[in-house]
Amino acid sequence: MPTEKKETTFKVAFEELEKIAEKFEGEEVDLEKGLKDFERGLELASICKKKLGALEARVKEIQEKFEV
Repeated sequence: MPTEKKETTFKVAFEELEKIAEKFEGEEVDLEKGLKDFERGLELASICKKKLGALEARVKEIQEKFEV
């Protein structure tokens, strides 16, 4: 699995998170591998949450700028 050395985009993080979720939904998961996937999933969820928060803040700035 790729590590977060360079900036991960929301799209890339979300797509990887979806793949991990699909693994848990569709297979009997090995405990060792499942734990690694679970940890990576939490990292990806955190990345997505931060990026969405930044986007929401930017939208709010724009709305305030134009008094919408």
